[in-house]
Amino acid sequence: MKIYSKILAIVFLLSFTACESWLDVQQEGEFESEHLFADGEGYRAVLNGLYKSMSVTALYGRELSFGMVDCMSQQYDVDNEDANRSDLYKAFQGFRYLDNTTRDVIDQVWLSAFKVIANANDLLQNIEQASADKFREGELERSLIMGEAYACRALLHFDMLRLFAPAPVNDDQQTYVPYVDTYPNILATSIQVTPFLEKVIGDLERAKKLVAVFDTTEAGVKANATASMRTSLPTISDYESFFYGRAYRLNYHAIVALQARVYQYANRLDEAFACAKEVVEAGTQEGGKAFFEDDFSGLTFKSGNDIEAFDARRDYKSKSSILFTAYNKRAYDEAGLENYFKPKAPEGGGGTVNNYFLVRRADLFKSRGNDEWQTDIRSSCMIFFAQYVYPISGKWYLPSTNPKESEHLKMSPVLRLTEMRYIMAEYYAKKGNFEEAYSILNDIRAKRGLANTLTQQNSFSEFVTDLVEDARREWISEGQLFYLYKRLDAPFERNGVSRKLTKSEACLPLPTDQK
Repeated sequence: MKIYSKILAIVFLLSFTACESWLDVQQEGEFESEHLFADGEGYRAVLNGLYKSMSVTALYGRELSFGMVDCMSQQYDVDNEDANRSDLYKAFQGFRYLDNTTRDVIDQVWLSAFKVIANANDLLQNIEQASADKFREGELERSLIMGEAYACRALLHFDMLRLFAPAPVNDDQQTYVPYVDTYPNILATSIQVTPFLEKVIGDLERAKKLVAVFDTTEAGVKANATASMRTSLPTISDYESFFYGRAYRLNYHAIVALQARVYQYANRLDEAFACAKEVVEAGTQEGGKAFFEDDFSGLTFKSGNDIEAFDARRDYKSKSSILFTAYNKRAYDEAGLENYFKPKAPEGGGGTVNNYFLVRRADLFKSRGNDEWQTDIRSSCMIFFAQYVYPISGKWYLPSTNPKESEHLKMSPVLRLTEMRYIMAEYYAKKGNFEEAYSILNDIRAKRGLANTLTQQNSFSEFVTDLVEDARREWISEGQLFYLYKRLDAPFERNGVSRKLTKSEACLPLPTDQK
């Protein structure tokens, strides 16, 4: 693989002045490893650089969140010529991966992911040989940085597998993606899906053990708390700011959640269930308040096209349900958010916005043929009508004043608590316990304003229908729906026809020099 010969170790240094200063990273240029890893500050900088690199537009900053992958899931009405004239995203929705424009984007996704992996490997190889004396908090800090680096490497590898190789349900025993665990590695070779997944699982197991050294302590639990704790952090023992504000990073519970996702993909059901259950139970109660929660019913939303009401919101992405998010302080400009989610027409009558990601609201909010878009909070209160006409995701709503500084626009959710509950429900359904499976689905629905319960079905295929119909609402503009169709080999609707993904639709074309 030639990609590693092209990679420069681009590192992002950070200021350590604020509680959540890990989010505030600045590109400083290229550094030689012997200088960069001279002390613990350099290791912190590289770790923060990994997180920053994940948030670029080719990865979770756009294409793996609301962009390319969600178009591939048929979530949007990109064929509406009045609101979307982007040939790029029409091509992705049409699975035209070999067009010049789409191929360029796909190659950039691959290149960007393996850049993160390369820098993670460089960090790991250096820190594994480093003395604990280099770090302010000694072995505690060394373990934490190493664990997060393993988790970053596993996450990016896993998503490249999900994009470029068949799901296990359709595994043809061919080789697709390399698992790169050394730096530099110019001749990395592809491996089959099953051994690849074993490597992901191995990295996540290492990561979990390493971050547990801090994250499972009393101070670590407080540092990883969600909701208000993520914005107003307490004084935590004698640890300084690097250990605070970890709630949106790949901390212990985010890693366990990622394990659940990977185990489920690998069809290791018992292990997936155990991991998902651990995360759900960890979020139940702590001092009378839930750490993680996916109850939207307590949130105050305003529906429709009321700009003033949307501007007044404080939580656009249901943050208490997020377990891990990519963060980019310059997302507004770098991801071109104004091109896709501008709530009003340009000032001075300069025409309309022509690249909206229009949510297929009427289709996504049907359950067994019943129209629920008026009662489901995820539709009635989390969809905004841009220019009073075009339904776009309220998760990416652009406030009228100073949108560049809006925190929710800097966040791209990668893992949610709700997915853990889906994993548990699917486990019960596969075990034939449909009563418990539907109990979970109906509880999720009730917390989103739906009083009517789903009628229990007693076959797995019927359960999948109900699971997909809920998940496609939950994951609007978050880049997860395509993987659900692919993993379950589940039918989806395109141009009024229900069908499954073909292999050429399910697998992006590999870069020419990887074949």
